[in-house]
Amino acid sequence: MIEAGSEFAVLLEARFPQATTLWMDASQLRTVELFGGDAAGAVSSGLPLLSMSPRKVIAILDGSFRHLRPGGAFYQFTYGPNCPVPRPILDRLGLKATRVGRALANVPPAAVYRIQRRSQRRLPEGWS
Repeated sequence: MIEAGSEFAVLLEARFPQATTLWMDASQLRTVELFGGDAAGAVSSGLPLLSMSPRKVIAILDGSFRHLRPGGAFYQFTYGPNCPVPRPILDRLGLKATRVGRALANVPPAAVYRIQRRSQRRLPEGWS
């Protein structure tokens, strides 16, 4: 688990002693070694991406995908009406987003998006 707030990081460590909690800003993920070099299968995020600068969102996604294995996904919980990652950022990073869940009874309504790498299109032999 990654948490920038010191008090919440301490709370997470106490509640989930089997998990590793890193007290850091998620935009710095690119700079750390995680899981002994193994790749993760998924990221679960409740970060307020809608209130962050595009540069910070890019850093968080780029760092996260550096630690995800092929086929891995970044799951983002959001209160916004649309995907919290703008299309130009998804395009720049070679990612796609799909809404996979909604909680309309929640106040405010919430949604979950799965963000994944776009599949590389294979060209027919002889094409470049």
